[in-house]
Amino acid sequence: MSESKLTYRDADGVRRTLITDDERPGVVVVHTQQDIEPILDSVARDRELFKHNGPNKVIGRVPVAVAEKAVLEGWDEGDWRKWWNGEGRPFRIWNPGGMI
Repeated sequence: MSESKLTYRDADGVRRTLITDDERPGVVVVHTQQDIEPILDSVARDRELFKHNGPNKVIGRVPVAVAEKAVLEGWDEGDWRKWWNGEGRPFRIWNPGGMI
């Protein structure tokens, strides 16, 4: 088994690595990594700074890997709601303790 990895993007806190394997020709996997600490820091800051009393509210910030997964899987509003109320809760700016 010969696995090959090629990092083809490493910028702006996001690293993408292309992975191929001789045992699975024609199959390509893209592994996306992102440092989420700056995102979480900005979320904490904006929870304090943003006014949450107008008609338009910033729900939060979505990590790149989650956004890509949502596009690939064709998430609808229900999928997003499930993510925001589950593992996405730390990324929420608006109403982090409530339900969306």
